[in-house]
Amino acid sequence: MSETLDETVARVMAGVNTTIVDGDSMYDGSTEHYFSVSRDALRAVLAALHVTGRPEPKRLLDFGCGYGRVLRSLRAAFPSTELIACDMDPAALSSCAEAFGARAVTGAPDPDHIEQVTDVDLIWCGSVLTHLDAPQWGPLLRYFSRALAPGGVAVVTTHGRRMAMRAEAGKEYGLDTRAVDRVLAAYKSCGFGYNDYAGYDGYGISLSSPGWAVQRALEAPDLRLAGYDEAAWDRHQDVMVLVKDAGATLKADL
Repeated sequence: MSETLDETVARVMAGVNTTIVDGDSMYDGSTEHYFSVSRDALRAVLAALHVTGRPEPKRLLDFGCGYGRVLRSLRAAFPSTELIACDMDPAALSSCAEAFGARAVTGAPDPDHIEQVTDVDLIWCGSVLTHLDAPQWGPLLRYFSRALAPGGVAVVTTHGRRMAMRAEAGKEYGLDTRAVDRVLAAYKSCGFGYNDYAGYDGYGISLSSPGWAVQRALEAPDLRLAGYDEAAWDRHQDVMVLVKDAGATLKADL
């Protein structure tokens, strides 16, 4: 008798590396929350592979890996998979390489300046687009399209309607009240709003409606939508599942 998704997630999480290293910026002092976020990501990835009919990945990219909050659950789920960890923090990359056997790829604000990995079967990108303005979405999604093998799956999170409701309820997300109001006004007007964090250029908070996010994703070459689950990650970020069309191989050969 095959396992349910809940049973698989529970079994994998029981074998996860539970060491949280000093300096992990995703650790807020709550071990329970830290691992619940990892568990949610694992669930999203396993569900995406199931709905797309894809096997266990041979090659996996965690883009924006940090110190491996999610990568640890992916290592436990796929012990034989080649892991690639990408982040702009050298200490985080070193930690992921040492703890999870991941190959480190140094990130950059411009995806065109990041080593182009290829033939990836699965990409996890948690809470990266959530911090980028609209012009930065296209280059990143095109990077993912180039990275994926035909039939490969990208699981990407965004700030959608749940985040907009939380912002309206007074949660500031590192922005002052006027900045939050600007983001919400733009979001309500056109489906997307963004504001830099104070003191940062090109890094802040974005809100994107499901329709806006899907439209941007489908503008990337060869990507198609396989799923969209609102507030599925940590009960507030949306999860978008994209697949690289297997026909991309045929087009490349013509």
